[in-house]
Amino acid sequence: MRFLNLFLLAFALLFTAACGQQQQQPSAEPPPEPQAQAPQPDPRMMERQRAQQEAGELRFVVDKSDRKVRVYRGDEVIRTHDVAVGDSEHETPSGSWQFDRVDINPEWIPPDSEWAEDRERRGPGDPQNPMGRARLVFNMPYTIHGTDNLESLGQAASHGSIRVANSIVIELAELLLRAGGAWDGQDWFRNMLDSRNEEFQIRLERPIPIEVVD
Repeated sequence: MRFLNLFLLAFALLFTAACGQQQQQPSAEPPPEPQAQAPQPDPRMMERQRAQQEAGELRFVVDKSDRKVRVYRGDEVIRTHDVAVGDSEHETPSGSWQFDRVDINPEWIPPDSEWAEDRERRGPGDPQNPMGRARLVFNMPYTIHGTDNLESLGQAASHGSIRVANSIVIELAELLLRAGGAWDGQDWFRNMLDSRNEEFQIRLERPIPIEVVD
């Protein structure tokens, strides 16, 4: 009987020791938390920033005396084009403003002026629309806009706005969109031009200075 008691005691001690070892084993470590992924660059913003850097700091000067528009990058003249300005009864105002919008295929709504009383609204793509292919807005209703009346360039022949050839206004519109931080690529620009019966108004993220001088 004594031997049996010793055997049971020894068995209980061994069992208790085994359970204690199992309890002392370290628990498994929790899985590491997933690391947050770095934000991916926005391709559209990258394209706009690249175009803006390439265009540089621009300003436009329209000289009514020689009827030309000059585009400056810093102190360097990078473009010069003939323009038509307002005639003696509808002079183009002198002053300093900023381009803040570019209209592609602009609609024309007659202004509240005596000369336009009998004129009709002309939609985008209308052959009789006097705004041409693009309109560069700085002080509505005064703008730089396109024309196919090339004989008027170099003359005081408009009702106050500034005319340039349609081919030139498209190039100036692209330049403004690039420098103004609103450029979304060549395909985007070409698609707007090809949609002749639809107007597109694009706000510039960075307005571009223009000065009209006597």
